[in-house]
Amino acid sequence: MVQKDKALEIPEVDCEPSPSPVSGEACEEAPVPVEESDIGVELTGHRKFICGVVEGFYGRPWTMEQRKELFRRQQKWGLSTYLYAPKDDCKHRMFWRELYSVEEADQLMTLIGAAKEYGTEFIYAISPGLDITFSNQKEVAALKRKLDQVSHFGCKSFALLFDDIEHNMCPADKEVFSSFAHAQVSITNEIYQYLGEPETFLFCPTGPKVVSKDISVESIEEVSKIIRRAPVIWDNIHANDYDQKRLFLGPYKGRSTELIPRLKGVLTNPNCEFESNFVAIHTLATWYKSNMNGVRKDVVMTDGEDSTVSIQIKLENEGSDEELETDMLYSPQLALKLALTEWLEDFVQPHQYNSRQVSQSGAQSTAIDVSSMAAPSLCSSTTDTTVFQQPIMSKSSTALAEVEKKDSDEEPMEMVVEKLDEPEAEADPEEKQVGPVLADKMAEDLKPMDTDKESLTESKSPEESILEDPGSDIAPMQTDDQLKQDLFVHGLNETSLFTAEPLTLEDLSLLAELFYLPYEHGPKAMQMLKEFNWLRANSSVVSVNCKRKETEKVVEWQLRAEKFEEMCSSVIQMFTRLSNSANRTILYDLYSYIWDIKSIISMIKSFVQWLGCRSQSSAQFLREDQEPWAFRGGLAGEFQRLLPIDGANDLFFQPPPSMPTSKIYSIRPYFPKDETAIYQICKEMYSEGMEDVPVSDDSDLIGDRLVGGLLTLSSDYGFVLEDDEGICGYALGTVDVQPFVNTCKLNWIPFMQEKYLKPDCEKDLTEAEKMMLSFHEEEEGLPDSFLSNFPSLIKVDIHAKVTDPSVAKSMMGCLLSSLKANGSLGAFCQVRETDKRMLDFYSKLGCFEVAKMEGFPKDVLIMGRSL
Repeated sequence: MVQKDKALEIPEVDCEPSPSPVSGEACEEAPVPVEESDIGVELTGHRKFICGVVEGFYGRPWTMEQRKELFRRQQKWGLSTYLYAPKDDCKHRMFWRELYSVEEADQLMTLIGAAKEYGTEFIYAISPGLDITFSNQKEVAALKRKLDQVSHFGCKSFALLFDDIEHNMCPADKEVFSSFAHAQVSITNEIYQYLGEPETFLFCPTGPKVVSKDISVESIEEVSKIIRRAPVIWDNIHANDYDQKRLFLGPYKGRSTELIPRLKGVLTNPNCEFESNFVAIHTLATWYKSNMNGVRKDVVMTDGEDSTVSIQIKLENEGSDEELETDMLYSPQLALKLALTEWLEDFVQPHQYNSRQVSQSGAQSTAIDVSSMAAPSLCSSTTDTTVFQQPIMSKSSTALAEVEKKDSDEEPMEMVVEKLDEPEAEADPEEKQVGPVLADKMAEDLKPMDTDKESLTESKSPEESILEDPGSDIAPMQTDDQLKQDLFVHGLNETSLFTAEPLTLEDLSLLAELFYLPYEHGPKAMQMLKEFNWLRANSSVVSVNCKRKETEKVVEWQLRAEKFEEMCSSVIQMFTRLSNSANRTILYDLYSYIWDIKSIISMIKSFVQWLGCRSQSSAQFLREDQEPWAFRGGLAGEFQRLLPIDGANDLFFQPPPSMPTSKIYSIRPYFPKDETAIYQICKEMYSEGMEDVPVSDDSDLIGDRLVGGLLTLSSDYGFVLEDDEGICGYALGTVDVQPFVNTCKLNWIPFMQEKYLKPDCEKDLTEAEKMMLSFHEEEEGLPDSFLSNFPSLIKVDIHAKVTDPSVAKSMMGCLLSSLKANGSLGAFCQVRETDKRMLDFYSKLGCFEVAKMEGFPKDVLIMGRSL
């Protein structure tokens, strides 16, 4: 999804106040003075406060089962509202004119009934802004007809969304309306009145597109003065649909409880993955309940009983090194701990995974015609009308204006008239905090919502769905019958996973800190970044060619490296325990993220081990980086950018396996004791597929020919892959092949010539004899024009028993990082033309076949990769 930096347009009020209860975008100044009491700060007593969840992200919508579970959790935690607005429900947005089919209607009625059962207010949102012609009465009639249909499903609360759309009006609308805001307000007022002025009616115009780190009391008060009522916030602090590598498991933060008496509500638009939202919703509930009656802090925080809350917060955080963000009623740190403690209980409850993939139905569906139905009954009582003041696109914190009916103390908002030729007024900086929105990302070829029968025949397996793009165009409705037929089935040999060590609260705390919030990593994650930065910046003190080693600095580096490796190991242990958790439903929503962070942390750990024993004092690293939130990819992206090969995105793209596994591989620097194991892998993989093995079992010939020189003369650039059974792969190289070849001629080849006598060339030679002969023949050097761009020679291979393709990428990443850190511009490998396995292997690692040049050896392909 593409972000836009355009600020909110603030049209000037150039007309008399409109009698309608809803106005357009925030006005720069109101024509009628507004007293402070009109802003709606309530000091005591119970009041309606809209607080809950909006399903408003881009990507695969939640299933019926997940939504029902949401209602259950909201009831348990004291939240009361659910806003239905999934961007990829095509009949909510793309095909908003189309009525729901009989099957779809049944699903919505079931969902509305479930919400009522759990005491949740169900708000149905429709988003016609992509292509509606505001001045066309047929379009308005289609919108009314659609909302009439939904009202007959039992829905009493509605939302009209105009977020994430282009700001330009069509020619027909320009002839009727003075501004885009004028057009939106006009249709909103008409729909509001047509529906009988429902108690809850939300309106979301278009606006700025950023994520709010903090929402200040001052910014809310400023917006309240402009719109003449207290707003409702659509908050995207936990939304993650703009970056597939990020997940947000940190607490609700950056919003003081002092906001509560100044707001009419808060709705959070959380992560796309349902089960990952436990912390987001739980901490929002804790935040709300800390001041649910909207009491001002300066009124309650005396020597009364409420002061014990702040004492508890202070005691909880005593001795912590973290920079604390607390107010007198709410601590994000304490709220996070409470949420994680309760969430931990869910992980140990066996629960099978249900495929979230829902097939798309065709466009030919039977719609319910509401023309024959009775007109909806109108509510005549005094009502509260909620209006979206700032929009959201998936990652913003959006202000929503609360509007009350004519007998309210607040004055109605004015209709906005904007002169098209005048320049736009600049948005107030405070408003940018309140109502940011990300740009729209439209899914193509959307089809209507699926029905029960179609979903049953087209649903995908869990293996397929976990690899699906979370942004795919999937309709939201899924039936309970389908869920029963789509149960998770354990993979072969997976039963043993449930006998491993149980997940701990410390594991969950670490998980949350690795995937914290959009603008910050958790304390442990920040500590890991800090330590890795320091270790690479000071690696020269332990480099192999450091002439004057200072003992104290060497000891400090080694101690900090050991501490850093322990932190990396804790991440890998957390991955293993989480992968073994009994609740597979939670695991599947988290797995791709923990797989990603485990993979990059493993690579970082291996690179630090290499720095400690093999790096050169001339090692080159990147300049100082920007703040963590300046880049995409979250913590994994930050670590990637700290490696020398930060731009090698293909090596960092390591999709998780189709079925979760806790199998762990480790990569470490090569040591002389590893030679025998590497020789054995060389021989086995070279002979794979051959009817006759070219050498005897006890012969070192294949190892000597393929890797012996690199292991003996260039061990500084060697890595090995290990599993619980031992070494199962290797990655070897030399930073500059020309001096390496010269050294081989002096210090390696003579020993090989003595070890392997020259065979008789008069007869047909066996494969083994050809290898022996190669030690006695002068090899032509590669041309300088080639070596100037690809100076480094590499050799990588893994045993056939290793089925995880990501480990080869990790090994290549470690090897290339070590080569680039010491100045290499590119690397190459030599592969026999008949060796299809290795040709395919290196191709998947980003190597390409180099066009043959004069001086290239015969019967051998040269594959290269730029660094």
